[in-house]
Amino acid sequence: MIADVILGFNIDTIVWIEELKEHGMENIIVVDYEWFEEPINREGILFLSSIDAKSYIKKFDTVNYYKSMYVYPGMSGKMSSLIKKKEL
Repeated sequence: MIADVILGFNIDTIVWIEELKEHGMENIIVVDYEWFEEPINREGILFLSSIDAKSYIKKFDTVNYYKSMYVYPGMSGKMSSLIKKKEL
């Protein structure tokens, strides 16, 4: 069995869910780092706390992880504010 795990609940979560559903994925799990209650199943999507996810995910043979990354202007591969420029 394959699990598709979305790390974090944010503005991109709905986009990830729609994309995974379009590709026929069945075991979609959202790990909500701010959730500490019992797991919730909403329309076939399982929302878990990070503690519950740690044990639940072990039952799958394959786990695919999805996470949104944000890049801000000025981060062209280097943290320019941390790099000391050499003077010529």
